[in-house]
Amino acid sequence: MSKQSARTQTFLGNVFDQYQNMMQIARCIREGARQKSLTEPRVLELSRYPTNLREYLPESRITRYPTHDEKEVPTLPMPVAIPFPDKAFDACFVTDVYEHIPQEQRPGLVAEMMRVTRGLVVIGSPVKRDIVNHIDRLVFDFVWGKYAHEFEPAMQHVRYGLQPVEEVVATIKAQGASRVVVLPDNYLYRFIHQILIFFDTQYQNPFSEFYESVNRIYNERIGPYDYKEPCYRYLMVLATDPTLDLDKLEQIMQAPAETPASIASAEGALVEAFRQVDSRNADQLRASVAEIDRLRQENENLKASLGEMSEKTWLGPIIALYKAWRSVTAQRPAS
Repeated sequence: MSKQSARTQTFLGNVFDQYQNMMQIARCIREGARQKSLTEPRVLELSRYPTNLREYLPESRITRYPTHDEKEVPTLPMPVAIPFPDKAFDACFVTDVYEHIPQEQRPGLVAEMMRVTRGLVVIGSPVKRDIVNHIDRLVFDFVWGKYAHEFEPAMQHVRYGLQPVEEVVATIKAQGASRVVVLPDNYLYRFIHQILIFFDTQYQNPFSEFYESVNRIYNERIGPYDYKEPCYRYLMVLATDPTLDLDKLEQIMQAPAETPASIASAEGALVEAFRQVDSRNADQLRASVAEIDRLRQENENLKASLGEMSEKTWLGPIIALYKAWRSVTAQRPAS
């Protein structure tokens, strides 16, 4: 298997929404680089955690600047300022950031992204819609019910507030963008099922790699069709380089048309992949039970050995001394 093929197999196994989001961002940046004849585009990643964009865009030179600390607390200053010179990058993107910072910081974030970029600025975020709010509530309740803790990213959607897509676009244009391309992502009627399957089977699961085959089938055979309305999130793209053709980019980024036959075939493959995962889970459960039994027996053996060792070391002499004392006192005449 070639290095490129191996790399593709690796990120195809990523969780579906991460794969869809990062693949869409990578395709946008790659198209911008193609239009400017760049072989190694300089990319600034502003993110809560590393996004692994390099898996999807290996030809890029990526600089990451964190927007949150390890406890998910925003760390951008107010007013927002990032420590890079003007027009230092060919592309700059945020994903899972815009909706996780206070609304008063969002215009400043967009302005700074535009300042440091001569190329494409890409902003990925869910938006305020009744169905999106319902899904967030469903996810929050599911995580709370199954794992007994709050899901902080969903909490931040409420704390900082989602905005309608028109409001986000208006904020971007207020910073000087003449046009904003709005691209749908995460087709809702599959997203709602997939996100609950993820939290049920892969979230905080030490054996989540068992599900890579399921992720791979979904990402390869269904995911490309999920860039359509109605959607959970949007990717908003603007150009700070007037030579870039946003019409061409928007055309290239359209989702292909899916057919009933292709979806039926993919669903059949998914069912088979889930069956195999279930079989592996059963095997792992049996192996884990056997290992627990082995460790339990080993523990009993160690306890027995420790008891014998204690008698031969300090406990044995103490018992012998006690018996000798009892023997002496028993022989004394009663007063």
